[in-house]
Amino acid sequence: MESDEAGDYYLYHVPNADTGWLRVSLISIKEPGERSRAELRLLLLEMAERRNGELFEVNENIVVEWTEDSEEAGDPITHFWWAVGHYHGPKLSHEALFSYTVVTYRKADPETLQTVELLGELISHAEFSPPMTA
Repeated sequence: MESDEAGDYYLYHVPNADTGWLRVSLISIKEPGERSRAELRLLLLEMAERRNGELFEVNENIVVEWTEDSEEAGDPITHFWWAVGHYHGPKLSHEALFSYTVVTYRKADPETLQTVELLGELISHAEFSPPMTA
């Protein structure tokens, strides 16, 4: 596992493996005012619309998933994305953003499709801990 210098995201990969890269970042949305779960859902719905993604709910989580193609160093790559929002209360929500990146020629491989399906299932059921109080 690697992280960036600021500690804003984490990258997991198996060294020397010909699979994908999994990245995750956690965003805490702390509001001085009152926010509702409906507002968090609206925020994620807007993301789904911008990304041509799918919005759905699993337990207390609001999930958006989408796929995006791009290039890295001239090589075509495909990103599978999941944004998971969780409402803790009017002053705190969490959003976890996951991406799984593969070289595009492998995106339709059975192994890749199985991995993406498993990741999607696990990610959509992510458990968020409420903040610890003193």
